[in-house]
Amino acid sequence: MAFRDKTKTALVTLLESHGEDQVVDILHEGIEKKTFRPEDFSLREIWEACQTAAKMSTDISEAVTSSAFPKITGELINSRLISAYESAATIGDNLCTTVPSNKQIETIAGFTDAEGPEEVGESQDYKDSTVSEKYVTADNVKFGRMISITEEMIYFDKTGQILEKARRIGMKAAQKREKTILQGIQDINSNVYKPSGVATAFFSATFGNLIASNPFGESGLEAVRKAAQLMKDDSEGAEGDMDYILIDLNNMVVLVPSDLEVEAWQMANSTLTPESGDNANNFFRQRFMPMTSPFITSRSTTTWYAGNPKEDFWWTEVWPLQVLTQPTPHDDAFKKDIKARHKVRYYGGISAVDYRHWFKCTA
Repeated sequence: MAFRDKTKTALVTLLESHGEDQVVDILHEGIEKKTFRPEDFSLREIWEACQTAAKMSTDISEAVTSSAFPKITGELINSRLISAYESAATIGDNLCTTVPSNKQIETIAGFTDAEGPEEVGESQDYKDSTVSEKYVTADNVKFGRMISITEEMIYFDKTGQILEKARRIGMKAAQKREKTILQGIQDINSNVYKPSGVATAFFSATFGNLIASNPFGESGLEAVRKAAQLMKDDSEGAEGDMDYILIDLNNMVVLVPSDLEVEAWQMANSTLTPESGDNANNFFRQRFMPMTSPFITSRSTTTWYAGNPKEDFWWTEVWPLQVLTQPTPHDDAFKKDIKARHKVRYYGGISAVDYRHWFKCTA
């Protein structure tokens, strides 16, 4: 069934023959396959098609006008919004691990004190693992926005404005989540790391992940490698000492402000060391992934970060980005002439479960 140029007729036919839920499925599949686009449709024609179908079918009756219109417009808004959200130029998912959550405050126990395997003699019992008393907490926060379609928007057919609003909200949602993650991995406000539920500065000389007077370059990267090799967890090894955590030093992320982006790219890709005057081979070539973000640059033009951030940072996700349609009827349909209302939301938060894999370097 072709929608372009025959939107109203096609929708009426489909509503009568398939019902509103299947029409939404057809729209979803067509947009996914790029058979048609959200802007091929008209708010006014969708509204009129729902009313016409209701009058022509006694089986559907008034329910088509009240519920089909929000469902159909919701599919179009969802498509435009999610597309904008997913196409935003973000790096946050490369810096943290997404973990499902079902709590407002998540408690994560024993992460830095995991018990490893021990030697087991013939006919001897295996030692059981225990739950460590050490824990961190992660706070989840809900973010959202409402998109309302009024009677005036339908009458004056402001389809383009609604779709553009959906696009911008999707883009802004991606930017908001990105900012939350990037601020978290920089430990802005010292609120990302909460051992025993107490907010604690993530970077410190005591922890060994803050390296002062260490500008970016060959010697700076060497200093990070040395500090990373010495990191140990909280569990005891076979000799009664703490276990080294064995950071993967050849697949690190290096996060720099834009002022250092070119230098970082050269260090990551050049065959010869960019800083060397004697054509020395570049040891760091292809050993790290350089990244940058305006949320890094805006804080400092010289401070940079390196390590394996996914080992330390979790994005605990209660709800991914969702577009929900308000059930009908509702009071605002009469009081404010609102014919459809769609809620955009996501629920999650960035937190640190450990501090041993991510290093901050100041110039």
